[in-house]
Amino acid sequence: MRKPPMNKTKRCKGIAALAALCLIAGCSAKPAGPEVYLDDRNEEVVITLFAQGATVSELIQQCFNEEINQQQEKTLILYSDSANFYADEGLSYRELLLKRMESGEADDLYIIPAEDVLEFDREGYIYDLSGMDFVGNLSDEALKQSTYNGKVFSLPLTYTAFGFLWNVDLLHQYGLEIPENLTEFLDICETLKQNGVLPYGANMDYGLSLLAMSTGLAPLYRDADKDQKLAQLAAGTLPISDYMREGFTFLKQMIDNGYLNVEQALTTEPNRDEEISRFREGQCAFISSICRASAFSHDYPFEVIMTGMPVLEEGTICVVGADHRLAVNPHSEHLEEALTTVETLGTAKTLNEFAKLLGKTSSARGNEASALPQAAPLVSSLTAADQIPNQDFSLHFNTWNTIKELCVQLAKGESIDALCEKYDQIQLEEIKTYQGR
Repeated sequence: MRKPPMNKTKRCKGIAALAALCLIAGCSAKPAGPEVYLDDRNEEVVITLFAQGATVSELIQQCFNEEINQQQEKTLILYSDSANFYADEGLSYRELLLKRMESGEADDLYIIPAEDVLEFDREGYIYDLSGMDFVGNLSDEALKQSTYNGKVFSLPLTYTAFGFLWNVDLLHQYGLEIPENLTEFLDICETLKQNGVLPYGANMDYGLSLLAMSTGLAPLYRDADKDQKLAQLAAGTLPISDYMREGFTFLKQMIDNGYLNVEQALTTEPNRDEEISRFREGQCAFISSICRASAFSHDYPFEVIMTGMPVLEEGTICVVGADHRLAVNPHSEHLEEALTTVETLGTAKTLNEFAKLLGKTSSARGNEASALPQAAPLVSSLTAADQIPNQDFSLHFNTWNTIKELCVQLAKGESIDALCEKYDQIQLEEIKTYQGR
């Protein structure tokens, strides 16, 4: 019986809060860990899962135990293992995932980050799920975020967006309201700065890149000729710098104006105690955040509201994406059972329940959103067609991860001209590497 490698990862542990959660597609809360349904007549098959974060691993585990085995002639046993996206010790989730895939002893199921889809497709690590029934359950937005080179590479367990989380009480202290467009946003930033308050508590990851993506790519996704422009970008005949120059310029403006502390940002990882503590203590007026229930679980001593990013003259925009993309290892020893697991998890009912439990929007048709009143301004717009995908899979080059890396370089002093030249070169090199596979 093969178990997944455990190097620098943590076995998924039970989460106490889940005991109080509602049913997930008919799955009642059970103690953590694999549960074996013994039946002497049935064959026992062990399948393995590697997930990003213990919470998602636990939810998949519980649904597997209660729902899937009730429908199978075989007894399926799931071993779930997880690691954090940002490494607490040693290697991050992405690094561990790559090592596991390269080892030839990879898991049957795994969560694939958007940053790795193009390379994993090139390496043959992705199983095409296009012919499965769950595909018809997905919303158009979630399906687009799960399709590359004509392949449905994953089941997106949830759908979500990135925006700004505001300290409403701090704004009111200076007679300010949450901004609704670029002019109001810059006015608020300047007013706070003049009163000795740091406007934006940025982090080194998407805290920097969201500013550049939102202002750089919004004109692309709100262009009447968007499809034509995307085709040109995908072919390399339109340089990505035609859009991202404006985004890099806006980020530099925020830095130069002192609206964020660049030295602090370069040493701050997202969703960590340091970032949350600064915001909680009123050391900044807003931070970037992904829309999920945990964003509001820090017992803030003030009113918080999550919105899109008000960095456009015409209003706000957000960066959206499918989340917790569950993929199948095409070299799985138990491919049939792995596909059965994905199909069962991909019902509309199950996807809606996942969204409720994680405080996100469902990836199923209808886009049912969890009841997060603090995020209502963001949720109302996140499924609109003119938002920015964190990774557009109609392109054969990376946006999300590359822009994050380039924004760090800008924050360290790299010139905008140099970054634009570098991104155009990356665009052409990655198109040559990935196009047509």
